[in-house]
Amino acid sequence: MDLERYARYLVDWLEIQRKEFYKMDGYVLGVSGGVDSAVVAHLLARTGAPVRAYLLPSRLSAEKDKSDAQLVLESAGLSGEVISIAPMVEVFMQQLAGNLHPDPERVNVLNGNLQARVRMVTLFTVAQSYRSIVVGTDNAAEWHTGYFTKFGDGAADVVPLVHLRKEQVFELANIIGVPQKIIERAPSAGLWAGQTDEDEMGVSYAEIDAHLRGEVVNEAALERIAFWHERSHHKRVMPIQPLAPREQS
Repeated sequence: MDLERYARYLVDWLEIQRKEFYKMDGYVLGVSGGVDSAVVAHLLARTGAPVRAYLLPSRLSAEKDKSDAQLVLESAGLSGEVISIAPMVEVFMQQLAGNLHPDPERVNVLNGNLQARVRMVTLFTVAQSYRSIVVGTDNAAEWHTGYFTKFGDGAADVVPLVHLRKEQVFELANIIGVPQKIIERAPSAGLWAGQTDEDEMGVSYAEIDAHLRGEVVNEAALERIAFWHERSHHKRVMPIQPLAPREQS
């Protein structure tokens, strides 16, 4: 694949979606400091349209995440604002405490998913205010395994990287000028302290990419990929609808 050519296509495609499909004025993006959001930031900067970028740290966010996100914005020539989601998440968890399952491990995962959903609620609210569309950052490996939060980071108006394997995202990052420090950073959703994507999934992005290329991977990796893909099918579809009354036989 000619990724330089594909990058130019994505910039044009984003503008078509914004102007012709959504008929909006600009873009809104959450910037984490990871390579996926960095690539999207650089693509959006090339559109020439208004881009509102936001750093949305939680109580668990490390200072490194914030500095990496700032580095991404500087490299793309964009400015950004910081909105802490910590108070919002805290209020949610306090109000829901009596209604949640008491298992600490389950609460930990719920808290992480809630952070992703609060971030997206924030982005969509700002986007509506400024007549903008929300740009997602999911890549092909994440989409296939369902490694995103339903109605969280999986919710967006457009997902430009969804057909690119993780390796292709890294390659594109090199091509369009993402800082090497960001490219070398271990992929993490940042949902809890010390969390990394590959540790949580139990399979590497290299193995997922190989599977997506149609290559043979070892049995343990294939089992983990199949597990994540099959349990996440509901994330890749719109809400399931029954037949309309007139369609019933």
